[in-house]
Amino acid sequence: MIKKFCRYCKKLKIILALLLMACIGLLLFNGYNRAYKPYLYDKSNYYYKAYHYKVKKITSQKKIVKDIEIELLHFGKDDFPHDLSTYKLSHYIDKGIDPRRLFLHITFTDNTNMTLPFGQVTSNENHYEEYQNYFDHKVFEVGPGFDKEWFSNAENYRQIIQRFPGLHDKTMDADFELYLRDFLFLIVPGDTLYQTGAVKDGVSEYNFQLKNPKSGKMQRYIIYGNEGDIPIWDWQAPFVTFDKDDANKERTKERIQDFFDDYDIREYGNLWDERYNITTFPRLNSFRGDGYNFYKMVFYSDEFTNFPLSLDLTGKSENFKITITDSYLEEESRITKDEIHYLKYSKSKTYDSSNKEAYINDILNYHAK
Repeated sequence: MIKKFCRYCKKLKIILALLLMACIGLLLFNGYNRAYKPYLYDKSNYYYKAYHYKVKKITSQKKIVKDIEIELLHFGKDDFPHDLSTYKLSHYIDKGIDPRRLFLHITFTDNTNMTLPFGQVTSNENHYEEYQNYFDHKVFEVGPGFDKEWFSNAENYRQIIQRFPGLHDKTMDADFELYLRDFLFLIVPGDTLYQTGAVKDGVSEYNFQLKNPKSGKMQRYIIYGNEGDIPIWDWQAPFVTFDKDDANKERTKERIQDFFDDYDIREYGNLWDERYNITTFPRLNSFRGDGYNFYKMVFYSDEFTNFPLSLDLTGKSENFKITITDSYLEEESRITKDEIHYLKYSKSKTYDSSNKEAYINDILNYHAK
């Protein structure tokens, strides 16, 4: 009887040990799947694995201005030049994103370049004031644009106009308003542009690759966040997610593919911006919890204009030199209602210290109206 009981206890121990091992195995299997196959448990998102995932802290970059060009786009037919023989012919595509009438082209002393659109040329353009102000300041924590705090400051304006004696001081007017054009037309070689916004307080760059589901090509992306390095205990695999729309699955997949295809098209430049797309912005590691905060733009490469820019007046007024280009656009074709192809006829004039007074009268006073 005792022997039978001992044999029974021995078998029970084996069974319990096997059950314990099975439970541990199930827990490990479940943990592995939640970390590396979270899509098995989350039915509200599409998951795409992020390859070669790296995180690093970044700091603000600065660059010194070498050459400046401001390009004014003319869309109307009323002021279209009659003689185009002296104009340079090129092409321009209007994506219909915002009323881009004016571009700032800068070459820096390190021989890199940047081009940024900004605001309206005059305050009487045919756009709502709120809409105009929004695009005139272009203020974001990340993304191409300019720092509103600096470029709307009256003291900064009064300091920069000292470079152009005789220029009317707008701050002396009642109910004055300052726009980007009141500053950017006054930049001189030697001035310093530096990144601000999120990067001024320290931000992390999350660099990874995704596989294009159609082509199979690996594509590199950058997202900025403010949570620093991944903690040692965080061993979960990184994914990018998109919200599912069960009511319209095919359309959702088309929009996701649009995101991947834009890597080559780059319709809006060096970034995919949620504001211009219905698709929910891809969220890196959304399953890790709300503690990971990412800015809702994804970039294709590390560019100086990935953050808004501020200005340091390190240039000297005697080194003033700027090129003003007038570009007249003639519609050539319409691909879609939001994509218009133009023939662009351009003519440039360079101003420096020898014709500075003409620049004040012909350009600064004209665009201050």
